[in-house]
Amino acid sequence: MKKSYLIVMLLIILLGIIYFTFSTSSMKGASDNGTWEVVYKKVKEIEAGGAWKVSVTQVDEKEVNVKKLEFLENDKVISERNEFYEGRDIDGTEYSLHPFSFPDLYYGDAPKKGFTYFVIIIWEDEQGKTHKDKIELK
Repeated sequence: MKKSYLIVMLLIILLGIIYFTFSTSSMKGASDNGTWEVVYKKVKEIEAGGAWKVSVTQVDEKEVNVKKLEFLENDKVISERNEFYEGRDIDGTEYSLHPFSFPDLYYGDAPKKGFTYFVIIIWEDEQGKTHKDKIELK
């Protein structure tokens, strides 16, 4: 009886370690119009030291021109960008303008418990009309 109890406990501990090692910690959000997806997730690389990053991805094929990205914590801007380029960074990160992909709007601390997080995307459509999407991350 004691031996089977020990085996069950070791199995539970082992499964817990595997789950927490390989599970994805993240917050996600999408725009109401179906154009944007935003992910705030823990970086898996060991050298990242537990850092988190925010990525913005266009999920449709429309020709858009992104003017500005803002990452907000409790309605306070903690990161923003208004210059974008296409290509591969020195660390291998890929950026794209059409469809738009910006994989590291923010690179830093994990989300804080009880705080709200949003990304604001200001962009122009093919006709030159300006849009502003505010996406909540949950």
